[in-house]
Order: sequence, then structure tokens, then C-alpha cells
Amino acid sequence: MKKILLVDDERNVHYSLQRVMGQAFQIISAFSGEEGLRQLRVAQPHVVLLDVKLPGMGGMEALQQMKAADRDLPVILLTAYGTTETAITAMKLGAYDYLLKPVDITTLMRLLTKALQLHELTLQAETMPGWELTEEHALVGHSPAMQDLYKMIGRVAPTDTTVLLSGESGTGKELVARALHQHSLRAAGPWVAMNCAAIPEALLESEIFGYEKGAFTGAAERKPGYFEAASGGTLFLDEVGELPLGVQAKLLRALQEREIRLLGGREPIAVDVRIIAATNKILETAVARKEFREDLYYRLNVIHLHLPPLRARQEDVALLAHAFLVRYSHALERPVRGLTPAALNCLRSHPWPGNVRELENTIKQAILTCPGALITAEDLRLEVLIPPGANPVSPQDPLDACLELLLLTQAGDIYNQIEDRLIRKALEFTKYNQVQAAHLLGITRNVLRHRMKQFGLL
Repeated sequence: MKKILLVDDERNVHYSLQRVMGQAFQIISAFSGEEGLRQLRVAQPHVVLLDVKLPGMGGMEALQQMKAADRDLPVILLTAYGTTETAITAMKLGAYDYLLKPVDITTLMRLLTKALQLHELTLQAETMPGWELTEEHALVGHSPAMQDLYKMIGRVAPTDTTVLLSGESGTGKELVARALHQHSLRAAGPWVAMNCAAIPEALLESEIFGYEKGAFTGAAERKPGYFEAASGGTLFLDEVGELPLGVQAKLLRALQEREIRLLGGREPIAVDVRIIAATNKILETAVARKEFREDLYYRLNVIHLHLPPLRARQEDVALLAHAFLVRYSHALERPVRGLTPAALNCLRSHPWPGNVRELENTIKQAILTCPGALITAEDLRLEVLIPPGANPVSPQDPLDACLELLLLTQAGDIYNQIEDRLIRKALEFTKYNQVQAAHLLGITRNVLRHRMKQFGLL
């Protein structure tokens, strides 16, 4: 029988709860905070019901000492005064929950059941192997797609080759770019990241290339741009597809000539920079629409690495969740050590439209709000945002995407663009199962792998 320690100075409360719950639980009584701490050591209860107003040692002080003695013990506070300060302080000190007096028995029984279940899972989690603390900028994943990506990083990183990273928002393109820099011969040099979509168009040229003193009103002194700051290291151009055409032309010249000209400057300046660019757009489509320069596209697309969406590597979800849990439980100083099986099942079944970034924020939020040592399914806030008028994914989607692309495209290599888009859609629909994707496309797996290699999908 589960043991509940009831710490309350009102004897009628002990009598009432003993009469109502005595057959379901073993009720251990204590009438002060000091007595409650003694019973905690002797009786080793599974849950504590603790009154806030106690003679001598108050309930909040007793709660603090109880959590110091056993951080996993669920403590439910009972109070007749549900003030804001009481609620905030109770949660801050680690209370599982609090109830207002007079206590509703149905609510209390439901809360006790949940607390006991969580405590049982927490005790089982103690035998689980520990998780190593993942560094903030480390890539995480054991899936075949991620293993292939690691291999490509290892092959490409030691060179000075320009790399184009593509993939949906939140897939970790900047992490891959950092890994390429850290494993390159330029690792000791500067790492400079620039978000092309975050800088106003009027300031882009001066931010990228810098300016001389007096180049324009307000230019009180010479300022180096991103290119100069990254000289000898790596310049990461995030969201490169958002650059306006005028800046694209000057970027192309800088890449070709290996030199830049400051705004208002007369003499060119040689720069030694490795470029890694990233985009969540399909640049081939942007080129066909005349929104992105074709010559710049080929200058950037020397090595193309495509990052798969998280839904295409569901086997990495639990690993990523544990890594984020360890990182943020330390950073936020919260005693959360794991996830319940039900919570993990929820994470694995979620489609993750926001990819790894959404998973990271979900775990961070759960750590901040969960009352116990384990994150439960109820602690997760998972929402799927579907645009108005959008249809669920179906096997017809790849064909629809191709027809849409064909209608929008007026120039360029239409066949390759359609084939690339169709293969990507088929792979996403089958969660990167190559056999199923080949069957869906009506080709052999060998042909599919040849095309995937051609389009940089391997």
C-alpha cells in the first residue's frame, strides 16, 4: 500500500482524510513541520501532503528541506490562502502542485494518482544509463541520413570548397556550417555568420563589404564588413536566397576575384574567405523565376548538402530530446532527468513542421513547466499549424508539386527541376525509405540512388 505523509496542524483534516482515503492509502500523520521531517526519514512516504500554515517551522521551509532530502519526492501543498506569492514560491521550491482548502476529494485523489505514477516512473528511471551533456553546437543523430551527412562533412571540411546547404527551416543548417568550419584547416580563424534576411536591403552592401569614412552621411569612421571580419576563416551566409539581385552581383564578383571594394573606397582589398551558404528555398526555382542569379547559384553550389527534415529521421527524435533535456535542465537549473514512455511516444508521432528547432523549444518549455523529475505527455505542448486551405499529405502531392513547378517555370532546365522536386517529395512522403520511394516513382532503387547522388541527396 502506498504511503502518504500528511503534515497539518488541524486534527479534523487528519480525521477526514483518514476516513475517506484510509482504505486506499496508508496515511502517516504529522502535526508540525519538524515532525513531518522526522517522519520523512523514518516512514519514507511516496507522497507528502503539506499544509502551508504550520506552528513553528512553516510549510515553505519544510518543503525546502524535504526537497533537499529527496528531490524526487512529490510534495502537494495545502493552503487556505491561494495568493499569487504562495503559488509562485511553491512552484519555485519544487512543489508538485498545491490545492486550496477545503480540499475537493475527487481532485485530490486524481492528483495523488498522477503524483504516485510519476514517482514510480522516476524511481525506474534511476536505473537508466546516464546521458552525456551535448555541447550547444554539436550535431546529434544516429539515423542513416545523419551518418551520411557526417561522412560528407568529414570529406568536405578539410578543403576550401564552397558549400551550399539546403533544407527546411530548423533542420540545423548553421550547426552543419559550424561543423564544417571546426573541422577545416581554418578552424583557428574567425567564424562569421550573417543572416541575409535579417539586414535591411539599404544596409546590406555596407554590412557585407564595409565602408570608408565619409562614404555616406553618418559614416564617421571606417568600418570593415563581414568579408574582412572573416578573412582567414569562414563566412556563413544564411538565407542567401533572400539577397537582392544588386547585392548578388557584387557578391559574385567578390567570390570570383577574391577581393572586395569598400563602399566609398577606391582600392580593392584581397580577402581569404571560405564561403558556406544556406537556404530553405529551392534555388533552382528562384533561378528560373529570375529571382536569383544563375551564375551565382553555380558559384555557390560546388558542394551541395541537403539536410533531411526531422520527420524523415524519426529515430533521432528520442536522442535529440534527451540531449536537449540534459543541456537545458543544467542551464535552467531544473531537476528534470528524463521523459516518460508516453511522452517519448508523443514526440515520435509528432510531424515536427518546425524540425529540430521546434523539438528544442518543446523540451525547453516542458522543463520549465513540468512539476516532477520526469516530463510526461501532459507536459508537452505540441501543435500542428496547418495553413488555411491546405490539404493533408497524400501520394498525389509529388505530382501536384511538379505540375505547379512546371506552370511557374518559364526558363531553365525544367526536366531536372521537376525530377529533383519529385524525388525530394517522394523521399519525404516515404520518410526516406528508398525502396518505397522508388516504387512510388516507378523506377528501380539503383536509378533512384543515381538520381539522389546527382541532386546531392545522398
